[in-house]
Amino acid sequence: MTQTDPTPTLVLVHGAWHGSWCWSTVVDELAAQGQATATVDLPSSGQDAAALGGLADDIAAVGAVLDAVEGPKVLVGHSYGGLPVSAAAVGRDDVVGVVYVCAFVLDEGATLLQAGGGTPPPFWDISADGTHMAAADPVAVFYGDCDPAVAASAAAQLGFQSMSSVTTPLPATAHRAVPTTYVVADLDTGIPPFVQEAMAEGRVDHVVHVDSAHSPFLSRPRELSRLLLDAVASA
Repeated sequence: MTQTDPTPTLVLVHGAWHGSWCWSTVVDELAAQGQATATVDLPSSGQDAAALGGLADDIAAVGAVLDAVEGPKVLVGHSYGGLPVSAAAVGRDDVVGVVYVCAFVLDEGATLLQAGGGTPPPFWDISADGTHMAAADPVAVFYGDCDPAVAASAAAQLGFQSMSSVTTPLPATAHRAVPTTYVVADLDTGIPPFVQEAMAEGRVDHVVHVDSAHSPFLSRPRELSRLLLDAVASA
């Protein structure tokens, strides 16, 4: 990016069970620095279990926001959000960077469930019909280093997640075609740091660390915002 190029917009994509609400503090931090942002609500997450979409719907939702935002964009995916971000960036000249925040970076044809070893982790509270899941004990898994009030508020806003979103193979990935950064959360218990580092190795260009658990957008918003601004500057 040259001095005459427009500054890319950061397009923020949440992970499983969450919504765009989880980025609100980071959005405020970035706005204070003059950084434009846009957020995406993924159809695979929501309060109505019967209305959840799948991975293809999530990819389309990210693409729709990319289409609506003018100029260059840097995509940011948290956790599960790494999947739709990787696929939505394919073939787009306006995506000039991708940032994975303790996110899944998978190769084409892989599923999130396979990446986790093929067995659902204990905190996946899967419905009797196998179509969706809730997050069991989310404060411990996602928000271990957050202020208790912040953690409780976030946990109360979580929705359901469709099972199809984590069992559908990733149709394509752009993580080798655009500049990429991986933010490893060093205190994460949801996706242990060594797993994050293994996914990042050989797949991303730049690895940085944040001293947080799985949700740095809540526990370390200023530090995460600074890392995102660095990614924009280097795009």
